[in-house]
Amino acid sequence: MNRALSIRSNKSKGNSGAGAGAKRGFSFNSLRGQVQPELSRKLFRLIKSENNLIGAHETAGRERVSIATQLSEWGEHTGDDSISDISDKVGVVLSEMGEQEDAYAHALDDSRAYLKAIRNTEKSVQPSRENKDKIADEIQKLKLKEPSSTRLPVLEQELVRAEAENLVAEAQLTNIVSCDLHRVINHLSKTDRSCRPDKSSKKPMLPSSLPPSNVPKSRSY
Repeated sequence: MNRALSIRSNKSKGNSGAGAGAKRGFSFNSLRGQVQPELSRKLFRLIKSENNLIGAHETAGRERVSIATQLSEWGEHTGDDSISDISDKVGVVLSEMGEQEDAYAHALDDSRAYLKAIRNTEKSVQPSRENKDKIADEIQKLKLKEPSSTRLPVLEQELVRAEAENLVAEAQLTNIVSCDLHRVINHLSKTDRSCRPDKSSKKPMLPSSLPPSNVPKSRSY
């Protein structure tokens, strides 16, 4: 079976999928996504979508446990020992699958903290980019209008400082994106091979060690 190497749409060909032209309904959350800085807007939407995914896994887990209980009880009331035994064993398997769904939902919820750290760093980098570009634009306009202006040396010095600040911010963003993205992948795959969290920070529990819980959790995004 041939497997696609990428799920990204080829925009250069002008292809539009079934959902490409779908209109999004207005909501305060969609408005929040629009007012986010351009650099962090896509990740904001990703975190919001992952929040919906977590809810779906939690619901699936509860439904599996409920079905398992009903199946086991039905088999018991048939009065047939063989049917009762089989239905109970199948119910145990379904119940364990439901607990794994719930555990995976908790793991997804924990991994969102890393994505939020990346998003917040992107938001902090955006102003330094805009400031650097703004000063560069002012210099270009001033060179065209007043090439001998005394403000040029001042603006050029400001540009040097702005570029230095932006360089530090960009380096920090690169490091955080690389490390935290590895943490998300390792966390969900139950591995911790690289980019280990600091010893001083509390390491999130892996899915295998998370206790099942039927109490809904409040999530912010």
